[in-house]
Amino acid sequence: MKEQEKIIQHTEEKLFRDGFYKTTMDEIASELRMSKKTIYKFFPSKDELVHAIVKFFMNRMKNKIVPALQSDKNAIEKLGDLINILAKASEKISVSRMEELKRHYPSLWNEIDNFRTEMMFGNITKVIDQGKKEGLFLDYPTNLIMNVLVASVRSIVNPDFIMNNNFSIIEAARYAFQIVIGGILTNEGKKEFNKSFSKVLQ
Repeated sequence: MKEQEKIIQHTEEKLFRDGFYKTTMDEIASELRMSKKTIYKFFPSKDELVHAIVKFFMNRMKNKIVPALQSDKNAIEKLGDLINILAKASEKISVSRMEELKRHYPSLWNEIDNFRTEMMFGNITKVIDQGKKEGLFLDYPTNLIMNVLVASVRSIVNPDFIMNNNFSIIEAARYAFQIVIGGILTNEGKKEFNKSFSKVLQ
């Protein structure tokens, strides 16, 4: 494994576990059994290392989400797979880590927000259109559905809302999807939803 990859992979686990802000470069170097000089060769500052780790995590999420939404499954099954992916990711990203990023790394938080917004518009839009063709979703304007969904996720899957309302990240995401998707289901869509998608909303 290359040194740069080793630094990112090890530090990702540490920062998600112990915190982005309070973890020091000395601690990272000690655990890696590597000099700070070597780390700084690839990442000239802690902020740049944090940024690289978050980008690494977002790319990994993208590589899981895009194939799931491009599979041969029906639209509701695809959205169920998406919730499962998010549920596994939420085991690593605690509310406190989200709040920490938003407070101490606001520009990076904006990148995360832009990333999830672009991922939703770029991928879930196609799933909504697919669901309408399959007779699972009502023929409401796709751009209207997507703006409601994106606005819901941005405001609800947010550390301020979650910390003030005693939800976990995945609970908030599940409720947001259930409310929005539940409102566009046809009768056939409701049957499929109850059969498959509801399993991931427990």
